[in-house]
Amino acid sequence: MKALKILLAAAAALLVAGCPFSAEFPLSSPAEAVADTALPGAWKTAAESEEQFTLRIHDTGGGQLRIVAESPEEEPESFPAFVSAVGGQTFLNLQDTAEGGPWFFANYRLEGGRLMLRLVDDELFESLSFASSEDLRAFVLRNLLDPRLYGGEQGGEWDWVLERG
Repeated sequence: MKALKILLAAAAALLVAGCPFSAEFPLSSPAEAVADTALPGAWKTAAESEEQFTLRIHDTGGGQLRIVAESPEEEPESFPAFVSAVGGQTFLNLQDTAEGGPWFFANYRLEGGRLMLRLVDDELFESLSFASSEDLRAFVLRNLLDPRLYGGEQGGEWDWVLERG
């Protein structure tokens, strides 16, 4: 998971009970990517955050993104991404190209000039397998309100809050 090392390392303390969920395919086809013109730019963790990192999100066209994660402790890592909408929620599909392409998912919301992110956790997925993106997406849709989708977090808590910077 080298390409997501910075993001996952920052989440380690927050995800003690579980691990980020990964799948062999994204939540939807990259051809169906939802364009979000508010995402591109530099996002730094809020001052009150324990972990310090920056996400530089680049629009590469056609709804496709390139995310570069930077941290004082690590070399920058870059990975392809795109947005899927599921039941009124937006998710980043993040591909770890360093390990043959598994996909990771981060639910996000833009609110008051802040980017809030939370990783989809593996707790609900234990021994499940999915035949397609459509099956995976349907499962996520059915479980959008279950806090175990995000590692048991209650009350709409987010793993990270980032600000433009």
